[in-house]
Amino acid sequence: MQMNKFKQFFEIFITFFKIGSFTFGGGYAMIPLIEREVVYNKGWVSTEDIIDYFAICESIPGAIAINSAALIGYKTAGRKGSIAAVIGVVLPSFIIINIIAAFFTRFQYNPIVQAAFKGIRSAVVGLVGKAAFKIGKSSIKDKIGLIITIITVILVVFFDIHAILAIIGGAAFGLLNHYIRLRNSFAGKTNENTK
Repeated sequence: MQMNKFKQFFEIFITFFKIGSFTFGGGYAMIPLIEREVVYNKGWVSTEDIIDYFAICESIPGAIAINSAALIGYKTAGRKGSIAAVIGVVLPSFIIINIIAAFFTRFQYNPIVQAAFKGIRSAVVGLVGKAAFKIGKSSIKDKIGLIITIITVILVVFFDIHAILAIIGGAAFGLLNHYIRLRNSFAGKTNENTK
């Protein structure tokens, strides 16, 4: 029993260590890899749940990759699973940054290194775009969702509205829409009963 628990924690650690090791470009670039690993390869989380997890993790303080690791690890194996996932996703960056910090001043102006980083930055844009497309496809289920998305993009891109205000506004709009639907549904039932 104890060995099975250790094996589970180790599997969580290794899975998130792999995610942390092979994803460049920060948290948003990690989203497709996290989804592939925990939904399709491991089956720890459903496709619907992962979208909700990303939404929660984006709307609370902290990096989305670490928040996602903590939440998925907790859902999979409780508090210790959460700790294993967070250590797994953070450790590769910690190791790589320390190595780079030790040698970066020697090779930062090397044309080969600069060319590699230029290519990595371009690839990261593609990864972030894929993550946005997949989350959008799963999250936008009706006209209201599409309207909220369009308004949010306009406010964030053109008016430089802070992301937190956009999230709070989206939540308020969703709650208001839900309240109006409930009220209309209740009014409709009342009218039917009075006939």
